[in-house]
Amino acid sequence: MFGKKKTETVEVKEPKEPKPKKAVNMKKLEDLYYAAEDARKHAYAPYSDFRVGAALLVKPNEDSVLPKNKMYTGVNIENGSYGATLCAERVAFAKAISDGVLEYDIGENPFIAIAVSAGDEEALPCGICRQFMSEFAPEITVVTKADGQIRIRNLMQLLPESFQLNKDEQAAVAALEAADVTDDAAEVEEVPAAEPVEEAAEPAAEEAETEEKAE
Repeated sequence: MFGKKKTETVEVKEPKEPKPKKAVNMKKLEDLYYAAEDARKHAYAPYSDFRVGAALLVKPNEDSVLPKNKMYTGVNIENGSYGATLCAERVAFAKAISDGVLEYDIGENPFIAIAVSAGDEEALPCGICRQFMSEFAPEITVVTKADGQIRIRNLMQLLPESFQLNKDEQAAVAALEAADVTDDAAEVEEVPAAEPVEEAAEPAAEEAETEEKAE
């Protein structure tokens, strides 16, 4: 009889809950939340009437023209084509990135914390926003409010295993694809231009008839 193969059991360790960054004190996080709450009044939500405000705190480098700690606000912007709706968190990130935040060379992630407010009820970022933010700041501090209390979480708690592409590998693949396209274009043979079509000569009979009329 054949012996039974032993089945190896691999233990999947649960990710530890990271603590919010110590550099951000509670007063700053509270102020950030109230900024998000104030931004709600600018939300465009005619379909759901669910207004959300967000405030994103970033840390520019010392040579930046921006203040030491710059804040970007965002609101949800709905659309009659629901898929075109923008969430407040993504709007805040888009404003910061378009302002050049990713170009800051400060030796660390410039995104410090983001606060989200939906009024009386707690508003945690949706799945798309969590994935969107993890692209730029997988460990950003997320600030909300529930039952009158400010709540602080790390994005890794809300999205412990986010989808990530290997950027270096993707860049290499893109370069190879671009090279293949260039090679294919070089192999395409030029099609010679068509020769102009000469006008057909008039029949001899018509020429003779013209001469007779002339006489």
